[in-house]
Formats: sequence, structure tokens, C-alpha cells
Amino acid sequence: MKKPIKIFLAVLMSVLSAGFLFGQYREYHLFGLVIDSQQQPLAGVELLLQDVNTSRNYRVKTDKNGKYVLSGLPHGKYHVTVKKDGYETRTFDWDFSAPQERMQKVEMETIVLASEQQVKLASRAKEAQQAVNESMEKIKKGDLEGALKILSELARDYPDDSNVRYLLGLTYGRLQRYQEAVVELTRVTELVPEFAPAYLQLGYCYQNLNDQDKALEYYKKAAELDPSNTANLYNLGLILFEKNQIDEALSYFERALAIKADDADTLEMIGRCYVNKGDLPRAVEFLEKARRLTQDEEKIKLLDKFITTLKEQINK
Repeated sequence: MKKPIKIFLAVLMSVLSAGFLFGQYREYHLFGLVIDSQQQPLAGVELLLQDVNTSRNYRVKTDKNGKYVLSGLPHGKYHVTVKKDGYETRTFDWDFSAPQERMQKVEMETIVLASEQQVKLASRAKEAQQAVNESMEKIKKGDLEGALKILSELARDYPDDSNVRYLLGLTYGRLQRYQEAVVELTRVTELVPEFAPAYLQLGYCYQNLNDQDKALEYYKKAAELDPSNTANLYNLGLILFEKNQIDEALSYFERALAIKADDADTLEMIGRCYVNKGDLPRAVEFLEKARRLTQDEEKIKLLDKFITTLKEQINK
């Protein structure tokens, strides 16, 4: 009569043991979202999770709302591949430590997939940026023909890229091919009307083409957009000085000096403006300041001679 009792106890212990072990088995319940680069949900995206230790695979696909749910995932390390036809394939490494609860719910970070076309465009844009950087290095090193070759090819591929057009115009200008520079820089002002450097370079080109009125027009536009550019203010003053519009020239030189007080060229031109206005003592004051800041020995000699002549006239 004791045997049935022993058998019953053995079965009971087995059931309790199984229940205990079942109670200890814990797993993850994952859920998340996959969207495209336009923030729209992507349906039919496959997520393949491969256990790094056991090589066991777990698969799930997103629904029409771009959502996925994966239950019963044991803890461990996983290599994750996310793919959909027509889109880039992305990979991740997910590491899930032992969960605190029997069914640990985890909301995963949203996954963004770009279309293959977008990936190609991004790749082309990256290559183009590398080419732009290369051309800028060549410009800095004085290899203008090398820069011109790169930028001309880029302009054919990206005809509406204002940065490429500006660098191309800048390079033409430094090569003294001013007419071609004007074409490129004018295109930049059409693409980006508020880009002051393009107007500044146009003024420089027209100044070298001896079209002072056009140069003045573009320098003034550049000064309107970027009133703190001392080089532009100086160029404006210089053209007006040459046109004998002394008061207006002086106003631009003084604006430049207010920004950069130690510029010898600006100080000299202010002195020359005062010479033209007949205020010789004031002229000498600024010319002497310019002389003290000038590094060029030949220019120092010319300024010394000019200042001496003015002082002689004052003392007469």
C-alpha cells in the first residue's frame, strides 16, 4: 500500500519541479516601428535576429503601420538585419541581458530606412562635397587650373549648386578670365540673392573690366548685405575717390576704419580725401598714422615724401 503513495509523491515532485523551472524561464517581448526618411511607416520590412551564441534565427515583419512585435525572445546577444526591397539594408547589434520579469516588454528605438535612390543620391552628394573640398585646397595652393577642371565637371553635374558656381566664378576671377567669372557669379546671385560675397566678386570683376559704374553697383549691393566687410567698403571708397566723389568716398573709408582701425591703406586714403578737400593738417594726421603702420619700405619712402610736401605747403 505504500508504493502508490511513493509514486504519487514522485509525480507531484516532478510536476512542482517542472513548474518551478517554467516559472524561472524568462524572455523578451519586443515591439517597435520602422519608417522611411519621410517619417512614413514602412510595411513588409523584415527583421532577422540571429543569436550570436546559438546561431538560432528569429524573424518578424512590420505590419501596414510599420509596426512589429516579437515575443518569446530569449536573453542574449543578437545580430540584427533589417531589409526591404528598394531600401537600404541596415544592421544592428542588440544585447539583451537577463530580464527582470518573466515577460520583459521592450520598446525598441525607431528604425529609419532610406530608399536605394536616396542612398545613391547621398553617396553622390558626398563624392561631390569631397570634390569641392579638393578644389578649395587647390585654390589655396594656387593650382587654379586644377581647381577649374574639378569645378567645371561639378557644374555640369550640379548646374544649380550655388557653392560650386561661386567657387567656379572665384577661380575664373583669379585666372583673370573676368567675363566667364561674371557669368558664374551672376548665376549665383540668381540662385542665392542674399549671398553678399557673390556681389563683392562681381564688383571686383567689373572693376577689372574697367566698368566702374557696374563695379560700384555690385559693391554697394554687397555693402548693403554685409555692412561689416571692410574690403568691400574700401573698394567702394576707392572707386568713388577715382570718380572724384570725395565726400561719399570718405564716408565709406571712415566706415571701414571704424571696423578696422589699424588698416594702413584705409588711413592713407582718408588722408588723400582730406588733401582733395583742402584740409592739409587733417590729411597729414592720417597719412602719418598710415606711415607708422606701413611695412612696405618703398611705400614708406613715398609717404614720407608726400607728407613732407604737404607740411611745406602748410608752412607757406
